Amino acid sequence: MRVASVLKARVRMAGSLSNWIFTVFVVGLIDSLEASMRPRVSFPQGSLERGLSTYHSSTVKNLTTLLLSTDANTLFVGAQDSVLSLDISQPDNITLKDKDCGNFVRILQFFNTTHLYACGTNAYGPQSIIIPADSLNSMREQTEAKNCCPYSSTQRNTATIVDGELYTATNIGYFGDKVISRCLSKGTRNNLMLDTEPKLLNAPVFISSTHISSEGKILLFFTEVGDLIGDSFVKSFTVSRVAQVCTDDNGGHRVLQKRWTSFVKSQLVCQQGDELQFNVLEDIVTLSDDDSPDNTLFYGVFTPQWSFSSAQSAVCAFSLGDIKVAFSGQYKTFDNVNHWSHYSNGDGKLGKCGLFNDTDSVLNTVKKTFLTERAVHPVGNKLLLSSTKELYSRLAVQRIRAANGQKYTVLFLLTESGFLHKVVLLDKAPHIIEEIQIFKQPQIVKNLILSTSKGVIFIGSSEGVIRVPVSSCSVYPNCAECVLARDPFCGWDSEIGMCTTVSGSRPNLQQDVEDGNVTQQCTEFKNTAAGPATVTRTAQLNEIVVLPCQSRSRLDEVTWRFSDNSIVPQFPYLHQADHSLTFRVTQETVSTYRCVSEELGFRQTIVSFSVKLPVTPRSFTHPSHEHPDVTQDSSKVTDMEPIPKDDILFDETEPTEGKKTTAWTTGTDRGNVIQARHNPMNSAEKAVCISEKSYYAEMVAFCLLFIMCACLFIAFVVLWKHSMRCNRTTPEKNPKDTETDNICQTELEDKQTPNS
Repeated sequence: MRVASVLKARVRMAGSLSNWIFTVFVVGLIDSLEASMRPRVSFPQGSLERGLSTYHSSTVKNLTTLLLSTDANTLFVGAQDSVLSLDISQPDNITLKDKDCGNFVRILQFFNTTHLYACGTNAYGPQSIIIPADSLNSMREQTEAKNCCPYSSTQRNTATIVDGELYTATNIGYFGDKVISRCLSKGTRNNLMLDTEPKLLNAPVFISSTHISSEGKILLFFTEVGDLIGDSFVKSFTVSRVAQVCTDDNGGHRVLQKRWTSFVKSQLVCQQGDELQFNVLEDIVTLSDDDSPDNTLFYGVFTPQWSFSSAQSAVCAFSLGDIKVAFSGQYKTFDNVNHWSHYSNGDGKLGKCGLFNDTDSVLNTVKKTFLTERAVHPVGNKLLLSSTKELYSRLAVQRIRAANGQKYTVLFLLTESGFLHKVVLLDKAPHIIEEIQIFKQPQIVKNLILSTSKGVIFIGSSEGVIRVPVSSCSVYPNCAECVLARDPFCGWDSEIGMCTTVSGSRPNLQQDVEDGNVTQQCTEFKNTAAGPATVTRTAQLNEIVVLPCQSRSRLDEVTWRFSDNSIVPQFPYLHQADHSLTFRVTQETVSTYRCVSEELGFRQTIVSFSVKLPVTPRSFTHPSHEHPDVTQDSSKVTDMEPIPKDDILFDETEPTEGKKTTAWTTGTDRGNVIQARHNPMNSAEKAVCISEKSYYAEMVAFCLLFIMCACLFIAFVVLWKHSMRCNRTTPEKNPKDTETDNICQTELEDKQTPNS
């Protein structure tokens, strides 16, 4: 990975076409060797196993601003010209409770325990109201929206309300000026904005904000154009930031009046070693730690500003403790000649709250000293997850206690292609448990909210609101599948014979999130690898047989094997990409075939077929043969869980196992192949074999007719030439024509002589 990132940097800086082509070629080879993360199980849209519930209205669009009630029974939605109240108390249904017409709602927050604050763009004339949460059409209170509400519906913004005061970061005015403000300030407290000093914000895109009650601060996350001295390439570099403002800030008395005195910012670096930096923050969420606030983590999705793949992203986690260290350290100070210089912050005042009461000298320093020298690096100085195949745009995070009591962090990542990835962070590497298709076509998604009490995720899109359960343990039919899933939400209950949700009432569930060890967790798999009953397939000679094999997991290794565990060779068999096996039925290919999957050291038979010839009165006893030349995987056989011979059905007419390698018959025969899909959960479902029609008799008749026609044509030509020679009269004859002329003369005289 490190070599690849260095070469990618060389491509960006390459000065000649030859270097560029060479580097691209090498990078392509290296990237192809890098292991890509794949979801273990994929559920398409409409799958009954992973059912989704949706609220959709033909009259309401852009349901993108979501707010969940404290009891998680109501979901408030800010949409285009509407504020909705949706009843989500039922697990499989979303119904409309109330609706209020308004402008394009971009901010929706709880003003207090009983009322909502809603703010909309109103066609570049922002408006905001306070309305009762239980009745959206009741009496409302109009509030001041200037410098608080976004003017544009297309640009991102963030807001949070603390003690009835609104802290917002948004764009204002027709020219899209960006501000960080406090509105609805109580009593004698002032509404605050950033000063007009340069370098405070440089074309920012606001992502998220959160209230840190233990610190009395609001943390804001955004991206902006980097402010570094250098060429134009460096100046266009995007930087991800974390900034703070204090909730007790009231602005200075003479300096920074009605301006923030507590604003400072630092760089967020999502990078591992010297690898490619993911410098563009897409989304970030907070995972609080009430026992130790400094261990509060912020999980962010990042993408690189420049990359060869359009689908590259990473996840990094930053701790509150590391952010506090950066804010309390040394700073850079900005002067009027566009120059940054070092500032030691020896008195430790910068980054602290309460500076609004300090001296004018200190506040003058605050005006131009707000960028920390130290950047905030991810926890462990490493990426939690990186992908070269997917472009993640939004995320939610949850910490769940597994059956053994250990806590795991689970990420829910939404891709630009319309899938939701469920990822558990493990010590060895992240594991994508499953992916669920949410949209068939790309949608505008601006919000993703998780309800841990309900165990569901709500996704706000341009077309509607989708609810996705965080787990569906019942999709795993047996203990092996349940354990191999490595889902901390799910464990196998041997008493009821089901894969069920882990809870305090069921502490003794079989589960192995780290290793997925089936033989240790599942008693029914300790001494034997249970498999399905063998299904008999009767087929005619020269028929094309397709034996289907559908594996649920995308991480297992699937092989076809004979009953003695020898591997079915590549010829004369055709191993399809969907794991099906195709071959022509001959005396040598009549045998028993098992589709075997191996995952995390555990083998199991998915499906077993016995292919036989039909028994007729004129049929002879099949001769005994040996297996075709196959590759014997002795090491894997040794490691494989024993599969009892009782699991394979034989009958007296079945030929002795093993065939000689024979090429497929080629010539004039043609066969039609029909592939039959097989459900591994129903081994009785049959594959389809189609007999081939023989054209041998027709070909023989055609050849004979062709020969007869050719002979007649040759005879006609010979007689025609002979007749032409006899009718010719020439005064002079060559010696070589004497014999022919005599014959013709004799024939002529015979014709002229009368019959006696």
